Amino acid sequence: MEKECASQPKDISRSDTGPRPKRSSSSEYRSGDFNLGRSPVLSDLGEIPSVSLEYFKSAALPPLRQQIDVTKLKESLQRDATVWSNTSKRWAEFETDPKKSGKHKGETFKSLSKVFDAVVREASKTAGTPAKLRFASRPMEAPKSGRTNSTRPDAYLLLVDKKTVDVPEGKKAHASEELPDSWDDIAVSFEFTKGTGGIADGKDDDRKVIWSLHHIMRSDPCRRATFGVTIENTEMRFWFTCRAITLVSKPFNFCTEPEHLIYFFSSIAFAEDHALGWDPTIQRVCVGGKVQYDITVCTDEGDVLVYQTTRVISDYSADALSGRGTRVFEARLKFLKGTSVKDAKPVVLKDTWRDCDRDREDTILNRIFDDLREHRGREQEEEARKYFLTVLAAGNVMVDGKTDSTDCLLRGSDLPTDRTPHRLPVDEVPEKPIRSGEGFTPIFRFAPYSTKHSKVHHRTHSRLVFKEVCRPIYELRSLDTVFATLEDVRKALQFMHSVDWVHRDTSAGNVLRWDQIGKLGDLEYAKRMGSNTIREVRTGTLDFMACEVEAQKCLFQPPGRWVIGEDENTPFRFNPLHDMESLWWIATWTLYHHVDQEAGRPSTEQIDAFHKLFPGRLQARGYAFFTRLNFRVLPASFHNAAQDVENMHQDLMVAYAESETTMPPAYPKPLATLHPIFAECFTSAVEHSKTVSLFSPTAELRQEDSSAKRQQEDPTPDPREKKQTERS
Repeated sequence: MEKECASQPKDISRSDTGPRPKRSSSSEYRSGDFNLGRSPVLSDLGEIPSVSLEYFKSAALPPLRQQIDVTKLKESLQRDATVWSNTSKRWAEFETDPKKSGKHKGETFKSLSKVFDAVVREASKTAGTPAKLRFASRPMEAPKSGRTNSTRPDAYLLLVDKKTVDVPEGKKAHASEELPDSWDDIAVSFEFTKGTGGIADGKDDDRKVIWSLHHIMRSDPCRRATFGVTIENTEMRFWFTCRAITLVSKPFNFCTEPEHLIYFFSSIAFAEDHALGWDPTIQRVCVGGKVQYDITVCTDEGDVLVYQTTRVISDYSADALSGRGTRVFEARLKFLKGTSVKDAKPVVLKDTWRDCDRDREDTILNRIFDDLREHRGREQEEEARKYFLTVLAAGNVMVDGKTDSTDCLLRGSDLPTDRTPHRLPVDEVPEKPIRSGEGFTPIFRFAPYSTKHSKVHHRTHSRLVFKEVCRPIYELRSLDTVFATLEDVRKALQFMHSVDWVHRDTSAGNVLRWDQIGKLGDLEYAKRMGSNTIREVRTGTLDFMACEVEAQKCLFQPPGRWVIGEDENTPFRFNPLHDMESLWWIATWTLYHHVDQEAGRPSTEQIDAFHKLFPGRLQARGYAFFTRLNFRVLPASFHNAAQDVENMHQDLMVAYAESETTMPPAYPKPLATLHPIFAECFTSAVEHSKTVSLFSPTAELRQEDSSAKRQQEDPTPDPREKKQTERS
């Protein structure tokens, strides 16, 4: 099997890192206001490493073609008076510093295209191949995008052989008219300022280039990485981002230190697509007038399967620059070992970048089943399989003959010791609760509080294909079906708990309904109890996170009493009671987030109760959990089921208290009591909910949530008014 990226060292002496929600999942991000939308992206990144030019060249940039010698190339260019001024000892197009230019910004930096053309023209003489990129400067035109985004970069390098597919959107003005430039073809985004505004100019460029990098990574499933360039007067920086890290180079004077720019252009212009960040195992196609994707899955057994997508199920995880970048598609098998497949059934294809020291989801699932077979018998194993997804195919993505990983994208390099922090500017925005933009699709992943980078936490690219095309619980519209689904998922958790496994991320997004049964998905964060694996990225989904997991400490110890085994240095550990609490939160959220009449309006009391229970911010879980449910504020048809949910709540608190009379918590006996209680309550709630329908709430309940369609949720682009007339 292909060697994956090196595993990270593990520290077993401390608790999991404290959680911080990724703000690219927040309402600000989907508010429709550009500044509000841009700020979460910058906030998630915080500080990024600023690295030397030599490190950036060796780790982030594609390797130079063997035939290209930058020193000789520089000498050759400097002999051409149309390219290099021997009088001023700088590029002929930039004999005067940009800030002293009498031209507006667009005209001043448009000359950079001539520098690019000169470098490419000279380098192609020895490269043995034509350039794969071309320079474009169209600051008044927004590149075409599959997601609403009319941001206009100052310039960009884009593919000569476009990857964009022509999707009919009305007749062209002329048959010979070319397709507009597309974000799908942009390899490098540029942002310029003439440098008359001091530090503010650099911060503005930082904001804009990060947004361009972010947009490419979130909107294009074919991307693994992308590049950027910023210039303030004569000071140039290079940028790089992938799913593990974002880097910026130290600045240099591009006019008087031409060798660095020559290297950059020579490296980028002649690189293969995969070295520029594209994924050669995903091909964009047009099917029925819509963009779809042919995605190759290489299994561990050596099978090569090509699936064609039919729709996007979920791609919210891709909104964050760093992270798993998970995209989930409905798809059909198109080719099996090169042979066309007809009338294939729909399946689910999941593309994700997992932490390189984590097992793939199918491996975790198989280990759970192995443990069940060994400790509970084959019959119990077979029974358990009903409540989990069926894996049809799985494998790591292969690029250029190697397992695709961020380690490969950075050519095996770790961060250099001479790096310095580059603090990104974060726009001041009104403090708001952090709430999912989808309202009923909460997806808060968690990252460390500190965004300082001591090393690169690499990720491995993998794909899984599941048999069942399910509906998440938040899409169900019958209350009894919701509770029946939760009971089935409780059974899945009980099977896991019976062999000392915990899920650690039970949420409304992975509690699923297929046909007449509930299923539990997303096992990437599941682990055996007692495992000494502590990882940098915290697990959980904010609205459904157990209060102790958020607090990273036990909260139910007897007050004022010393507990047997108590030690303040004992690391906090996730246990099965936390899974049970997450299940309870899903039931509670379902009741308080819905109404029972189409276009129904929740009461003011229901709105208030919802926001107290789900305030959308950290350090509020404990208070919310200790609040007794006031189900009288809910629609009358919910009351009986809500009483069942409150009974679960009270018994869960008892279980916590019983388990924490000793340290670490002795959870097995309380858990054994709690599972049948939950089963009885869910069964009762099903009976109490027959004929009760669920409807999405009106705007009053989602006052900080947006349920608009994805295109409407995307932050409005920076209009950059007066772009062609600005003088700074």
